[in-house]
Amino acid sequence: MSWLKEFWKPLAWLIAIALVIYVFAITPFADIIAVLGNLSIFQIAALIFVNIGIIILFGLRWWLLLRLQGYRLPYLVIVRYRLAAFGVSYFTPGPQFGGEPLQVYYLHNNHQIPTSDAVASLSLDKLFELMANFTFLVIGLVFISTGGYLSVGQNIPLFLIISTLAVLPWGYLLLLYFGKQPISQISMALIALFSEHPKLEGFNQTIRESETQISKFLLSKTIGMVSLMLISGIVWVALVFEYWLALRYLGAALNPGDALVFVTAARLAFLTPLPGGLGSLEISQVLAAGALGMGAEIGASIGLIIRIRDIVFGLVGLLWGGILTRRF
Repeated sequence: MSWLKEFWKPLAWLIAIALVIYVFAITPFADIIAVLGNLSIFQIAALIFVNIGIIILFGLRWWLLLRLQGYRLPYLVIVRYRLAAFGVSYFTPGPQFGGEPLQVYYLHNNHQIPTSDAVASLSLDKLFELMANFTFLVIGLVFISTGGYLSVGQNIPLFLIISTLAVLPWGYLLLLYFGKQPISQISMALIALFSEHPKLEGFNQTIRESETQISKFLLSKTIGMVSLMLISGIVWVALVFEYWLALRYLGAALNPGDALVFVTAARLAFLTPLPGGLGSLEISQVLAAGALGMGAEIGASIGLIIRIRDIVFGLVGLLWGGILTRRF
């Protein structure tokens, strides 16, 4: 399968670049410059301020999880680790994963937190993130379909896939709440199949200990779990607000519901197996603008703003986290 992995990497970049070229081919660059020219210095500063606030907010759930486990780490340290992981995930081909092992490494190496505890905190953080992300996508798709932007009948496969993805993390959380350990049971089955790999036993032990800790946490920290859900909701409200504000600054007359269309399209784009959703993000924003009766230049402009924002924060994360300087 190594040949497939090597073949996919250049193919993913070729597809991404082709999509970006297509977007700019159907959208005159002069029109994009004209739309971006609507931004004043004050508006640019406001968008930067809002984005910094959202980045800081992203670390809140993981920070609270660690505190509930008894580990009191400085908040900015958690923000740094989270941003570094984002940088790794963003520049890794795939649906925004890849930086999680780095987060575990930071906790274990820099703060002597046991690996099982680190994995438990990160697993719960990602679980709540997935629950919030896919639940938001279901809500967004329902809103889009009821608003007439998308026909449910013609897109049943999409609704079924997203709905299934939304149910899975909730189901996993419920199993853990009742003391079940589905991931460790799966890993035990793999050990039975590949018994010649002794390292799998140690991996299974870590997973088993982590799922045990998560089950105990869910049973003993009910209020904390509700707080984590509320944080996830606040993050999504902030993301929709950011989009609404940016689009208003670009001259688009829209309400928060219209902004939801853009955000939903962007999140679907990031599920594609392309590095940072390159190409898929840009074309999704053009399609969202068209669905709302706006010009392609609006979609291309907001896509460009989001792309620049993510690249900047991704590079800041790699630098601040020591990835580019090899100072972990």
